[in-house]
Amino acid sequence: MRIIAHVTLLLTLLSCTEPRVKKYQDILEPRVGSGKKEEIDKLLGNPTWCKDEDGTQKCEYRSSRANNSPVPDVYKKEEGMGPDLSPYDRYDVLHLKYDGFGVLKDWEPVVVPH
Repeated sequence: MRIIAHVTLLLTLLSCTEPRVKKYQDILEPRVGSGKKEEIDKLLGNPTWCKDEDGTQKCEYRSSRANNSPVPDVYKKEEGMGPDLSPYDRYDVLHLKYDGFGVLKDWEPVVVPH
């Protein structure tokens, strides 16, 4: 009985987040393998941070749920600076990976609130 309740809850949560993930999927999937970083930045706003990882560049994008505007600096997470005050529940957070030429290789939603 508990398993059925957990599965039902999981399906409910997934159905709540699907429309927001689909929005980014519709934007980003056609650009995987061909979209340049400059083009993606115009669509999502500037990344919060980027770092090099094994020959690729990983960037985090945070967009307002309401209008996809960039997150103000006051909310950006600073490592080692007290508690995390970033309002992840108010923003969509995506990680995108670019190759050495700035071409989108992969992306994943980290937090996409419903």
